[in-house]
Amino acid sequence: MNQNASQLIKDIKLTYKSMYQKMHEIEHLKKEISGLKKMLYNKCDHEWVRDWDDRGSRSSWICKHCDLYKNPNYNY
Repeated sequence: MNQNASQLIKDIKLTYKSMYQKMHEIEHLKKEISGLKKMLYNKCDHEWVRDWDDRGSRSSWICKHCDLYKNPNYNY
């Protein structure tokens, strides 16, 4: 195997490693957002309004202050 091929293999492995680190970071951020939404759901003084725009949504009620759904299971 020549030197160029060896370098390409190293580059591929490093790029995969970087990609997996970023995927892990994204999963961590998703969990953090979910936790923040749970706290917001419990702290907000909700004022529920019909969500006429999103017909495909699982819940048709949304808080006009925090934009979370009335059914807490749909927010996370």
